[in-house]
This record gives sequence, C-alpha cells and structure tokens, in this order.
Amino acid sequence: MDSDYNVDSPYRERVFQTLNFSEPDFCPYYVWIDPEMEKPLADHFGDPNFRKTIIRDHVVMNEVRALEHPLHNELFRDDFGVIIKQGNIPYVEKPALTEPELKDYTFPDLCTDEHLGHIEAWAEENRDRFRIVNLVEMFSERTWFMRGFEQSMTDYYLNRPFMEELLDGLMEVCLRTTETLLQRYGDRIDAVGMTEDAGSENSMLLGPQLWREIIKPRLARIYDRIKKAGKKCYFHSCGYIRPIIPDLIEIGIDMIQPLQPESMDIFELKREFGKDLCLVGGISTQKTLPFGTPQDVVQEVNLCLEKMAAGGGYILAPAKPILPGVPVENAVALIDRFVNQRN
Repeated sequence: MDSDYNVDSPYRERVFQTLNFSEPDFCPYYVWIDPEMEKPLADHFGDPNFRKTIIRDHVVMNEVRALEHPLHNELFRDDFGVIIKQGNIPYVEKPALTEPELKDYTFPDLCTDEHLGHIEAWAEENRDRFRIVNLVEMFSERTWFMRGFEQSMTDYYLNRPFMEELLDGLMEVCLRTTETLLQRYGDRIDAVGMTEDAGSENSMLLGPQLWREIIKPRLARIYDRIKKAGKKCYFHSCGYIRPIIPDLIEIGIDMIQPLQPESMDIFELKREFGKDLCLVGGISTQKTLPFGTPQDVVQEVNLCLEKMAAGGGYILAPAKPILPGVPVENAVALIDRFVNQRN
C-alpha cells in the first residue's frame, strides 16, 4: 500500500480482513442513504456532517458514468446519444439506436477529465476507508438505454448477432475506461466494480444460460483487467441472481451487493458461498426499515451480525438506500446498531 495515498486504519483494514475471510474485531459496514433522507437525519443528530462524525462508514463508493447534457423541458442527451427525461426515476425518452444496427454509430469516450477527474479529490479525502469505484450503466444495463428496455430484451432473442456486436462495443468502452481509471488512480482505490442488474424481484432478466453465453465472457474480460491490476472486483446486481453466483465466483468477483432478502435467502448464500465470496448488504429496505419498528430493525441487524458476519466475508449494509418514508427512528436504530456493535 502506498503511504502517500492510503492510510492504515481500522476501517480499511477490517474490510481487507473480511475479504480474506478472517473475522475482524468489528463487522465493517456502510450506510446507504437517499439524498432526501440526509436532512431529516442531520436534523435528528444535530450535525450536518453526521456521515463522517457519527456513521464513519468503512466502505465508500464513487461512480464513473456517462454524462448528461441538458436539452429542454427536463430532457437530457447523454454521451451515448440517449435522450432521457429526468424525474423521480429517469425515463428513456428516445433510445440511441432506433434500429438493431450499429452502422454510423460511434461509441463515446468516457476517459476524459470530465468523466474521471472527480476521483482524485474523493480518493484523497477517504484515504483511511476502503474505496470502490463503480462503472455505472455502461455494459449490459446500457443496452436498455441504447434500445429501450423491452426492445433490448426482445433483441437478445430475435436479434442476437446485433446484441453481440453492441455488447462488444460496450465492453470496449468499459475496458478503455477501466484501463484509464487504473492508470490514473489505481494506487489510491481498492476495488473496481460494475452495476449490472441481472435480476428482477423473483427471477433473472435473461435466462441463466443466455446470460452465461452472451454476458459472462465479456464481463470476464473486464474483471480480468481489474484483477490483474491487483484490485478487488465488486459486482452490483439487484434482485434474484442465485443461479449465476457460481459463475461470478468463477470470473473472479470478490464482492457482491446488495443482497435483497426479499429476492434471495441471504443465509443460504452465506452457507453455500461464504468461503468464496464477500457478501455485502442484506438488511431489508422494502419491509423492515419502512414498515417495522426500531426493535425489528435491531433484531434484523443482530441476526446478520450473528449469521452473516461469522468467519468474515461479510460487510453490513442495507440492501437499498434508506428511502424517503422510512421513519427516522428506524433509520437511527439501524445506524446506532451498526456503529455500536460491541454494546
């Protein structure tokens, strides 16, 4: 570890310990909070800087993504040429490719200072934390923007040669971006990841066999580059991805997140894969946090500390952000139990 860019600290070292499947003295954690919940929590704690003074996350994350350029009437065009309408949930107003062909299309360069320059100050500010940089909506998720979600799902089956060509182009964007990220900041980040939502609440979006044929080999190339740089490989997917977890281990993934307990039995995952994979998340943000009591929240955290953290290989976190509508007392109960594990 380069002492100019990294600080030996209990926060960072606990994460490395748990990644090595050694149980640290304190389960590493991070608290994922929706921006709209920041002020109610700051008011509760009487401290606008409560994330750093009270929570003190072990893990911090940053993102590299396509930039969005304003047009008019809440419309934006991103670097890939997708027209997006901003709102509570971004909506694809017009995909980049209206036909299943790449003729005359040029993939964007996401390696500029405008795309990557924010990493330096963030990495310096968090020298004592475990730092993950995610490539967001740049590979398989990006196909939904390029063609629209429903059409992209159809294309996987009816226009497969086109989708293979599209994924090859997106893979090259990811490889170039990863290479540049590692060259510039590899000495000050600990892991590189991909957001690759592969599951709905109860099933995979693509059948597992098709995922293995068309997504897995390309993901393997991206993660191989990360692994060869000596960095940990992080994988984000919401929903149900149980069938492909052995495949993720095979291609070198070290950490998967967010472990929605409504979609998968997280304790079964621990029993089955807990010696091969660091599991991240698992606290219910669809049921317990919004609809339970503070006692329910504490009980769920305690169960994860007992069953998931045993033997290392676990990072405590909510499965989704603490969203607007979650009672402040429930959010506070979660934070207090995370921070005061020894009590």
